[in-house]
This record gives sequence, C-alpha cells and structure tokens, in this order.
Amino acid sequence: DVDPTLGKDSIRSGIQASIYSVIFVSAFMLIYYLFAGLAANIALVTNLIILLRVMCSIGTTFTLPGIAGAVLTVGMAVDANILIYERIREDLAKGKSLRGAIDAGYARAFGTIFDSHITTLISSIILIFMGTGEVKGFGVTLTIGVAASLFTALVVTRLIFNFLIDRNLIKSLPMLHLIRSAKVNFMGATKPLFIVTWLFVIVSLGFGISRGNKLFGVDFLGGDSTTFSFVQKPGVDEIRTVLDKDGEKDAQIQYQKDVGAGTETLRLTTASGTMNKVQAALAQNLPNAQFKLLSSQQVGATLGKEIQQSAIIASLLAMFGILVYVAFRYEFSFAVAAVIAVFHDVLLTIGAFCIANAVSGRQFNATVVAALLTIIGFSINDKIVIFDRIREDLKLGVRGTFREIINQALNQTLSRTIITSGTVFLATLSLFIFGGGVINDFAFTFLVGIITGTYSSIYIASVIVLWWHKGNRPNIGASAVAVQNAEPV
Repeated sequence: DVDPTLGKDSIRSGIQASIYSVIFVSAFMLIYYLFAGLAANIALVTNLIILLRVMCSIGTTFTLPGIAGAVLTVGMAVDANILIYERIREDLAKGKSLRGAIDAGYARAFGTIFDSHITTLISSIILIFMGTGEVKGFGVTLTIGVAASLFTALVVTRLIFNFLIDRNLIKSLPMLHLIRSAKVNFMGATKPLFIVTWLFVIVSLGFGISRGNKLFGVDFLGGDSTTFSFVQKPGVDEIRTVLDKDGEKDAQIQYQKDVGAGTETLRLTTASGTMNKVQAALAQNLPNAQFKLLSSQQVGATLGKEIQQSAIIASLLAMFGILVYVAFRYEFSFAVAAVIAVFHDVLLTIGAFCIANAVSGRQFNATVVAALLTIIGFSINDKIVIFDRIREDLKLGVRGTFREIINQALNQTLSRTIITSGTVFLATLSLFIFGGGVINDFAFTFLVGIITGTYSSIYIASVIVLWWHKGNRPNIGASAVAVQNAEPV
C-alpha cells in the first residue's frame, strides 16, 4: 500500500489552493458584473460538474497535468463570459433594449468564443492521439473542459437571462466599469520591445544550456530511490521541508505499508548521488524518527524519452493545426503571427525558468511540462480575441491606417484582457502561495506564461501582422470610407 507520488501534503494544499482560486474568481465576477456575474458563476460550477462527471463516466484518472487542464478550463470559461458581458455593455451603451443588447452581445461574441475554443480543441485532441502518459492526460481533461465551457458559456447563461427577461424579473443589467475609453498607444514602442524580448529569450536559453543537467529534476534524469524504516513517523510536509533546505526540491516522498506484515517504510526518490546527503539530513533534522536505511537503488526517469518526444511532436502538430485553422478563418499572416507568438511565450517562459533554476534551484519536472502545455492554450486564446476584433474593425471599414486600427482593437479589448488575465493570474497566484510542494512549480511557470502570453498578444503577434502587411490594410471586408467635401455649385 503506497502513498501517491505527489505526496499527501501536496494534494491537500493543492486542493485547498484550487478552492481558494475558484472562490476568488467567483467573488470577482459577482462584484464586478453583479447579477450577470452570478449567472457566470452558475455556468462555471456547471462546467466543473460536467467536467468531473464525464471524467468519472469514462474512467479517466486525475493526474497533475489533468488538474492543469482543469485550471485552463476555468480560465477559458470565465473569459467566454467576460467576452459576452463586455459586448452586452457596448450594446447597452448604444441605447439598445436589454433583450436586444443580450441578443447582440451573444451574437457578436459567438465567433470569438467559437474560434478560441476550436483552436484549443485542435491542440488538445492532437495531444490525446499523439501524446502519452501525462501529456495524454492533459489533453483528455482539456478536451472535456473546453467542450463543457463552450456549452455553459453560450447556453447556460443565455437560458438564465431569457428565463428572467421573459418573466420581467430583470429590467436592467448593471455592471461596474473601471476601464473607460482607453487610448493607449501600444504601437508606439514596438521595435525596441520586440528586439529586447527576443534578446532575452536567446540569452536566457543560452544560459540554461550552459547549466546542463542542473536544470532537470528526477522526472527527467532519474535518481536514487532509498527506503528507510523508522520508529516515529514524521509528516510528509516535515520531510519535504528538510529536503528542500538540503537542496532536494524535486524529491518524491512516499510512505509504503506492507499490508501482510503490518510494517511501514519511507521511500524517497532524489537526485542521483544524494543518498548519503539525504540520510545525513534526516538524521540531523528529524532525530526522533530514528530513520534506518534499508535499501537503495537507481531508478529511471518517469518522463522517459518516449514521453518527451511525443510531447514535442504533439505540440508541434498542434501548432500546425492551429496555423491551418487560423489561416482559414482569418488571414495567413494572422496564423503565422499567432504561432510565432505562442512559441515566443513558451521559449520565454523556459528562459525565465532557467534563470529561476540558478536563483532558487527550481528544476524541470512533470509539473513544468503540464504548465507549458497550459500556456499554449492560454496564449492562443488571448490572441484569437484580439485578432477577431481587428478583423471586425477591418470588415466594418473603420477609418485609419492599419497601425491605427490595430491600436484601436487593442484598446477596445483592453478591459477584457486585464480582467481575464488578471483573474487567471490571481487565481494561479493562490496556487503559488498556498499550493506548496510540486504544485508550486506548476503555478510559478504558469504565472510567467500568463504575463508573457498577454504581453506577446500586443507586442509580438500584433506587430508581426503589422509588419507582414508593411503597414497596409489587408483585404478583409470593407475599405476605409473616404469622406470628401462637396464641390460648391
């Protein structure tokens, strides 16, 4: 009888942190969007119920990457409702009736929500069929969650509003509005920021390569598996604290019980060549336990070469699938920009993690792989939203140069960007603060990814589209309407 590899302390703290995250996101939606936020929270809870119920019905097990897929699902579910509510707000400001504004809001947001969910589904389905192990688990959870999110965002909240309006139970839909008529010149500093960002990517990755195997934890390299007997049983969290101080931040801690004999032992999996150091640290810091070494052996990596290769191939195929879909739905330039920006986000996050490895000793493990896959989903979703607004303004024949139209689209979606990225960031921050153990590595990596994903939507993806067309308006929809003064008669 063995404990989970995550450790009971990590699971307990991870569940608590996840509950805090959902509570925070729900509280924000309720405060900012008032009654509409309540409807969004009902949809969010429905989403999670559907996700868990489907996973139970098909016999899917929850792994840490699966939990990562659930985190991304929550983020996309919230984002879908934010997109709808911001559209409803715009239509109410134009003087439409409540029913008319809700109808128009859902209609206008549908394309954006559909595209963002489909691109994520393309990625997740490829991960299911091409990936193995943790990668496949992430894909299964994300596929179920995204399908549920699409249903709850477009159907559940709409049913709630229609039910209440038909019975005259609501006659207005008040919402807070913190960001009004933003006019930020995002395109003003594109070149220097673009250059600095890619220089950081190159330098940080080069620094990471120079560190060699110091970057990788037991999941990638394997390590020493040591088994101890004990007189007094300390908590897993106590042992993890001792090992963390000793530099073994990626240790796997398991208690094992021989059901027949009734004896219990402690099994530790740490980096190669650390058996003596770990034994000394336990004896010095936990003397009452009276640990005695029973056996030791070398163990292989849990993320073997097959899993690593399948993860890379599946991710590349997912990027190709997204490229084809976005090119079909938008423009080829939009597709190329989106894929390059996603690669930028992953590389920049890896570079930041390499620096964190030198500063705090963080190492690449299975949780970091899960976080990188989550970043891909979050990043492409953010870019689709902005590209959709650019396309809409072009189709409407909005005046101005292409640079001005992009800048306007970025300002129009700024409120949604701040709210979505902010809620997902703070929810992940609670995982980082309260999660502890291996959850902390996932949260740290995803926090960096949220920042890079939001940044690249503005200063990487949008800039590439602008440069691709050399500043000229692409042939999407109507041309800008030129207004001339009539000649005097």
